[in-house]
Amino acid sequence: MGKERIFELIRKEEVVLFVGAGMSMYAGYPSGAVLSKIFYNNLSKDQKSDIEFTADLPRLANDIYYLNGGNKNYLFQILKREFQRDPISTETHKLLAKIPHFKTIITTNYDTLIESFNKNVEVIRRSKDYPLANSKKQLLFKIHGDLSDPERIILTNSDYNNYFSSAQEDTVFWNAVKDKLASNHVLFIGYSMEDSNIQVMLDKIVKQLGENRKEMFFIAPRVSAPKQKYLQRNNITVLRGTGEEFIKECFEDLKLNYFPNLDKGHGTADTALNFANSNLFHLEISKKNKSVIINNVKSLDGDNSYKINFKIHLPNEKRDNVLNSLHGKDFNDILLEGDALGEFNYIVKDFRIKNYDDIKNLLIKKLPSYSGLVDIVFDDGFEVDNYKIELYRADPSDFEHHLKIVVKGFEIIIKFKTSGDYTQLDINIAPEKNIKSCNQGILFYEILTRIVAEKKFKAFENNKLIYTYLFDKKFEEDALSAKQLKEYFLKLKKIEKHFDVRFSKIDLREPKENFVETIIAYIDKIQLKRQFNEFKFKIVNKDKLDYLTKNNGEGKLLVMSGKYPPIDLHGLQFDIGYLHKMLKDGYIANIEELKANKTTEIKVKSRTNTVYHQFTDGESIISQG
Repeated sequence: MGKERIFELIRKEEVVLFVGAGMSMYAGYPSGAVLSKIFYNNLSKDQKSDIEFTADLPRLANDIYYLNGGNKNYLFQILKREFQRDPISTETHKLLAKIPHFKTIITTNYDTLIESFNKNVEVIRRSKDYPLANSKKQLLFKIHGDLSDPERIILTNSDYNNYFSSAQEDTVFWNAVKDKLASNHVLFIGYSMEDSNIQVMLDKIVKQLGENRKEMFFIAPRVSAPKQKYLQRNNITVLRGTGEEFIKECFEDLKLNYFPNLDKGHGTADTALNFANSNLFHLEISKKNKSVIINNVKSLDGDNSYKINFKIHLPNEKRDNVLNSLHGKDFNDILLEGDALGEFNYIVKDFRIKNYDDIKNLLIKKLPSYSGLVDIVFDDGFEVDNYKIELYRADPSDFEHHLKIVVKGFEIIIKFKTSGDYTQLDINIAPEKNIKSCNQGILFYEILTRIVAEKKFKAFENNKLIYTYLFDKKFEEDALSAKQLKEYFLKLKKIEKHFDVRFSKIDLREPKENFVETIIAYIDKIQLKRQFNEFKFKIVNKDKLDYLTKNNGEGKLLVMSGKYPPIDLHGLQFDIGYLHKMLKDGYIANIEELKANKTTEIKVKSRTNTVYHQFTDGESIISQG
């Protein structure tokens, strides 16, 4: 729970990092106790006899200082030798430099590891440095000084007594430190409670900040029972581990959880940009209310790969379908809905940029195994340039392989089933719901009619041969309705030209051949033959009856005329004027009854059961009997 809490506070940029010597030990620099041994072991034999060794560094340094007549040259020489050596390892400090979330870092270390690897840090060693510091950068307070100004290094007991004097506490430097400590949570890392000066420092900080201070955390691999009681009494949370381990864990937590929480108001735009840049990627930030929105994430090192990482929970009845699709056994896209969706993450360079918890459904689409523009050249001289083709492959079993070819407006699925030396080939064509133009359909069926007519062809990409048609399958005369549908699109094209319109929603799932044929008949002014059984009507005018019974009621008859309703064809309406229905071989079937005045109902029939439809713009049509 303690680590989760401190990670949360770091993500919110509310933690001051207080760094001790333990953070530099892995780099080969000594701890306080080891430095005490180095100071003592480098003394002469006579000096050693005059000083009692102690691991308490300030006390030992104080004794050496007085032994040397109040001169610190010996101490400074040792410090320079030990802390100006090339470090053994710098991985932790390099990692720390990639974490801009610590707006303030305070250290008692004499080395320069932190600032050497972090170009976004302002070093503050004395009061006059503070007003000049760039507040947009991380502030590094070196409260014990460093080797750039040896005279200001805090090392001996006397130095500590002077440092914590009332006069020193009122300086700009220490007031700035107190302000940072008072307004933030504090994380101590790289310290051992066995060092005498750390308890003095903690007592001072706790006393200065009082009971209303924010949370404090202390990281150490081990703490003795009495020291742990001391920390608990002062409400300081103890976390087990080394500084190097914690920085790694902290960085991993930030990689996963910092960016997704920006839109919740946790964190700032400046830190987000610095965090991205220090880890070699760029992003754009916009603000909405108090939230930070991330857009346009790009790598700075050329690696623009990203991952979509998600978890799904599927009932048994849906699991097989999803697994078959994921394993390439079919072409199906995967639609995940509702409770099936678990954690969903968008990850760039191992950094989680966003985790979505409000996705209602997720569609996973299959990518083609090939996608490109090809030129198709047939042996008969017909050519198609820059034809967009996508190929998909699925393998339901070792003996069955499927190929899906997607072109503009159409999807072709070819299934190969192998049994011994025999291969069964099954082809199915599925047009899109709305083909966007007649030209798409004409071009597709121009190609298809040639293929089913066994015309050989070659395909080229960027002027290079990539495919030669090799199939020797024999197709039926109008296999796959290739010729029929080619004619259908050519007729649609003719309708477009006549009416000055363009079809953009051609649905071949329900081709409307009758409508097309009717409109073409109107355009070409031709008659359409239709099935005819019988037409009945009553006559009340005797003169008309005499006219109808003339020639025994036989001849060419106009049996009906009227305004034809507009035709709806693929999203467009067409007015084709008036419909006239004519019988060329009509006759009155009950003429004898009419002559005998037994009925006034006339029954008109055709000797070939055929009626002719003709469309005109005017209401009348001239017909000769």
